[in-house]
Amino acid sequence: MAGSLSDDGGTPGGVPYATRRTLEIVTAAALALVGGIVVAESLTHAIGWNETGPGSGYFPFRIGLLLIGVAIVRLLQVRPIQVRLKPDTTTTFVTREELRRSLSVFWPTTALVIAMFPLGCYIPSGAYLAWMMRRHGGHGWLLSIVYGAVVMTAFFLIFDLWFRVPLAKGPVEAALGLY
Repeated sequence: MAGSLSDDGGTPGGVPYATRRTLEIVTAAALALVGGIVVAESLTHAIGWNETGPGSGYFPFRIGLLLIGVAIVRLLQVRPIQVRLKPDTTTTFVTREELRRSLSVFWPTTALVIAMFPLGCYIPSGAYLAWMMRRHGGHGWLLSIVYGAVVMTAFFLIFDLWFRVPLAKGPVEAALGLY
């Protein structure tokens, strides 16, 4: 039954992989780290006022302090539950299965973005579309590849030829003389 509690500790959808409290602590620590980096970098510039107004590090320094302050407040809010009477933050944030499904979209999308730098927009996007149709849509390879090629051809015609807004091209398009 969808959304029902399972026999694995009372969490819907499977074994908890990460709790909300754990991720809030990690996020607050990461925010404090970013704030610390901003503060440290700001200190290499003037953080006070001079004859022309605020120095170049004035605002970044204060923003870094604000980030650290917000992280500390959040860490205090997620301290052990026995100390306070707030909503339970030990609820499951994500189960292993939910994380696996999310990563099955995240990693191909990351590969798409990285591949666009050397290969342009069209070839990686067509490959991405074909992969996602095959992986998540359950379509056959032939249909997926044909569909990816047709859609990217349509994008080329629409953007490059019709609207005259060229998208990034790579070595394949250059070899075909499509620049």
